[in-house]
Amino acid sequence: MIKGKRKYIIILSICFVLLILLQVLSPKPIDWRLSYMKKDKIPYGTSALNEALPTIFPAQTITGTTVPLYNTLKDNENSGSNYIIINQSFEPDKLDTRELLKFVSRGNNAFIAADYFSGKFADTLKIKTDNSFELGNKIKIDSTALTTIYKPNDTAKINFVNPQLKNKNNYTYSKGIENTYFNSFDTTKTTILGVNSRNKVNFIQLKFGKGKLFISTVPEVFSNYHFVSETNCDYVYKALSYLPNQPLIWDEYYKVGNIRQETPLRVIFNSPALLTAYYTLMLSLIIFIIVGIKRKQRIIPIIEPLRNNTLDFVDTVGTLYYQTGNHKNIADKKITYFLEYIRSSFQVKTNLYDDVFIERITNLSGIEKQKVHDLFYYFSDISFKQSITQHELLKLNRMIEEFYQRNKR
Repeated sequence: MIKGKRKYIIILSICFVLLILLQVLSPKPIDWRLSYMKKDKIPYGTSALNEALPTIFPAQTITGTTVPLYNTLKDNENSGSNYIIINQSFEPDKLDTRELLKFVSRGNNAFIAADYFSGKFADTLKIKTDNSFELGNKIKIDSTALTTIYKPNDTAKINFVNPQLKNKNNYTYSKGIENTYFNSFDTTKTTILGVNSRNKVNFIQLKFGKGKLFISTVPEVFSNYHFVSETNCDYVYKALSYLPNQPLIWDEYYKVGNIRQETPLRVIFNSPALLTAYYTLMLSLIIFIIVGIKRKQRIIPIIEPLRNNTLDFVDTVGTLYYQTGNHKNIADKKITYFLEYIRSSFQVKTNLYDDVFIERITNLSGIEKQKVHDLFYYFSDISFKQSITQHELLKLNRMIEEFYQRNKR
C-alpha cells in the first residue's frame, strides 16, 4: 500500500517543508498593537525605553514585575523607590490601589502613563480624562463644525509647563497619539507639569503622603515608535527626570500585550529554538501517521442492516413543505392524494363533484350526505384560490381525517 503511494508521500513532504520555509523566510507584517511591554520591539512596545533606563537612572537596581500591585507591594515597607507603569488604560482594583497609595505615602514615587484611568484609582484621586476627538454636546453636526474635528492619528503637540524643561517648539507627534488630557482633577493637590497645544493638561504631579504621583495621559510617547525620534526622545528624558535617581520597579502586568500570556503556545512561538523543535515534532508526527497507514490486518467493517427510511423521508418532506409556508401547495397535494384514494377505493371518477357523485360517495362510505357535500365543496373552494392561510389548511386536513375515520369501507 505504501509503495503505490510513495510519490504522493514525497510530494506531500516537499510541500510541507516548502510551507515551513515560506513561513520562516517571509517578511513579517508590522504589529501595531499597543503592547507597551519591555521586550517587544514592535512600534508600540517599550524595548527602546527599557534599554535606556540604566542611563536615566544610573547605578540603580531596575526590577521588573509581572504580578499585580498588591502582590508586589504588600510586604514592601521600604521607601526611596520609583514605580513606573505605562499602558493604554489603568484601572487597578481596590486592593491594588490601596497598596500603591501606601507605597507612595511612605516616601516612594510612582510614574503612571495611560490614556484612560478608571476604577478605584481614578475615584480616589478624583481624575477624569477626555480626548480631542470627541464631539461632545456643544458641537452641532454640520459642515462647518466637521472641519474643526480632530481625527485619530492627526498631529498632536505637547510640551512642559516648567520654563526650565519647556521646549522652544512643541513636541510634535504625527501618528498614533490619542491626545488625551485631564478634564477633571483636584486642583488643590495637583501641580500641572505638561499641556497640549490646546492648553489641555496632560501631565500632573500629586503629593501623596511623603511621596509623589506623576500621571501622564500620553503613554504613546514612551513607545519605540516615538522614543527613537531624536527630537521626541528628549520629552521622555525630561518627563522621567521628575523621578529621583533611586531603585526602580518596572511594571509588566498592567499591559495590553500581556494578553498573549493566556496563549498556551506563547513560550514556544517566542523562542526560535523551541519553534524549530515544534515544527520538527509536527513533521515527525505526520510521517509517523503516514507510515502507520500500512496494517498487518485490515479491519473487518461492520455492515449494518438497511434501514427503512420511508417514514423519515415523509416526515422530512412534510416538515420542509410546512417551513416554506406554501399552504396552497400542501393543500393541492393533499386533495390530489385524497381523490386518488376515492378512485381506488370506490371505483368512481372524481373529475366532477355533482349531485350524482355526492350521492354515490355517501352511499358507498356510509357518511352523512351533508358531510360529504361540505368536504368536496371545500375542495372546489380551495382549488380556485391562489393562496390559503394556515387556518384553512388545518381545516382541510381535519375534514379529510374525519372522512377517513368515518368511512365504513
